[in-house]
Amino acid sequence: MPDEDPLATNGSDRHQKDSDTTLTQSKNAYIAFAFAAADLLLETVEDGRIVFAVGAAMSLVGRPARLLSQMTLHDLFKPSDRLRISKAFNRMAAGTRVRHLLLQVQFPNGTEVPVALCGYAHPEQQGRFLLVLTHSGTLRTPKLRKEGNGLLNRESFEAVAETILSEGADETGEDYRLTLLDLPEIAELRSRAGVEATARFVNAFSEYLRECSVGGEAAASLGDSRYGLIHSPDISTEDIQNTLVELAKSLIDPKEQLNPGVASISLDTGSISSEEATRALIYTVNRFTSDGRGTIQELAKGAASARLSVTVTKMQEVKKVISGGDFDIYFQPIVDLWNNAVHHFECLLRFRGSDESPYTTVTFAEDVGIVGELDIAVFTRVLEIMRSGLGADKALKFSVNLSGRSLTEVGTAARLMQIIHKAQDLRGRLMFELTESAELGDLIAANAIIQEIRARGFLVGLDDFGAGAAAFHYLRALAVDHVKIDGSYIRQVTNEPENLPFVRAITQLCRELKIATIAEHIEDRETANLLRTFNVRYGQGYYFGRPMRPSLQNGADQARWLTPVTQWRNGVLFFTGEAPAKKTAKTAAPS
Repeated sequence: MPDEDPLATNGSDRHQKDSDTTLTQSKNAYIAFAFAAADLLLETVEDGRIVFAVGAAMSLVGRPARLLSQMTLHDLFKPSDRLRISKAFNRMAAGTRVRHLLLQVQFPNGTEVPVALCGYAHPEQQGRFLLVLTHSGTLRTPKLRKEGNGLLNRESFEAVAETILSEGADETGEDYRLTLLDLPEIAELRSRAGVEATARFVNAFSEYLRECSVGGEAAASLGDSRYGLIHSPDISTEDIQNTLVELAKSLIDPKEQLNPGVASISLDTGSISSEEATRALIYTVNRFTSDGRGTIQELAKGAASARLSVTVTKMQEVKKVISGGDFDIYFQPIVDLWNNAVHHFECLLRFRGSDESPYTTVTFAEDVGIVGELDIAVFTRVLEIMRSGLGADKALKFSVNLSGRSLTEVGTAARLMQIIHKAQDLRGRLMFELTESAELGDLIAANAIIQEIRARGFLVGLDDFGAGAAAFHYLRALAVDHVKIDGSYIRQVTNEPENLPFVRAITQLCRELKIATIAEHIEDRETANLLRTFNVRYGQGYYFGRPMRPSLQNGADQARWLTPVTQWRNGVLFFTGEAPAKKTAKTAAPS
């Protein structure tokens, strides 16, 4: 019998000792952390039985840590939370890390304390789990706000939805569903059946929606007689619709024929992150509630018949375009109406392989919360152009569009300011325009960023002023250098005199505030001349030039920016209104 290899035996023993030492050191580090952070560290087996506990047990669960090993995790929490705990164990067993699951601990005296649970499967011992309980207040979770009928408002509904989506499917493994309801007849009911009867009906169906929703807390009033709830798949849209109809008959009038609009979407998180799923859900809710952009009929025919992942797929496609830089920048001239000099070029986004306007994609990016990534990608590309041969001529100035959402989202705003801080070499040549397809929520936060940008030497203006969200109250809240008058006032200003008072009012107000004005969508000489009489300073539109890309065929840098209606004079690019008499270089082709 051959002798055993002593090196092999000693090496194996040494490896086991090293492993035991490492695990002991790790446990000691976890224990020290639990005490330092006032957390409770637990180790459990698959059925939830606690086998180890250390940390702030009294403040978090109302019991000494030494007694917890005689209990199961389920014993510590409200009965209504136990199903969610079981689901969390299933997710950890499958290899998923549970983060910030908000639960209610039930103290022996009946007091309820909100805590957050985090956990994952034990890396060394199969069938065991490492958990941490912490005070939920340290997470700075938003306080849920409810309307008078006990339903959540939209912001709180979004917060609850994010929590639900992070927990995955229901106990049967089926995906939760988002159901949206439209009851436009409520206003008519008040006048026909009376305020009291209508109030009884609203309170009754609000209570029903809460009972149907996940945890009794995932139902919301979304404004304008529109409602939403997240529920398990065993409740059908027909059940909800029929119940509302019967409530109206029993509480208002047996002959009442209520016809609520209902649409349902499966919240399949599948291979997508809970953050992406939440953004897709919020996008759907926003389309349903904002200015009729998505009616219940549209949802029922389109989005509701699909799954949530369809929206997420589009999100991922847009993010892929952004990260891959699969887009181009076109340039449209803004001309000084007082001397015909090209003051600057607006930088316009164009997606490769698409002839359509990028507006739809940009507004989609705003609605799902990724417009900041798009803004930063475009801004970075423009900076490269301004520092390269194409845009490096000091006679050329450029404006970059930034979404109002980018300025009010803290992380994006911080990244933008870091880039702007490093762009001091472009002061005097670079400016910004604030765009917004929907109402800008936090004007105070946006103005703070705008003033920081202006303090660094860059001009900032408002796009599409006078229409949509960019209304007069913006000028009270935002200190800017110029406004761009929306093209809806300009296009037919010579043929529709009713637009003249609005243009005159905007320009007069801006003159008194010492804010420059830009008129967009100027398409002919008559419009340009009329705007000059109103003292509009700058003009933009097809009359001065379509969006274009500098010609790479022209040799000289300045010649690349020539078009048939522009000409360089003494280092300044001018709009001529006609092609130059002599062409010294090939001109750039309009887009």
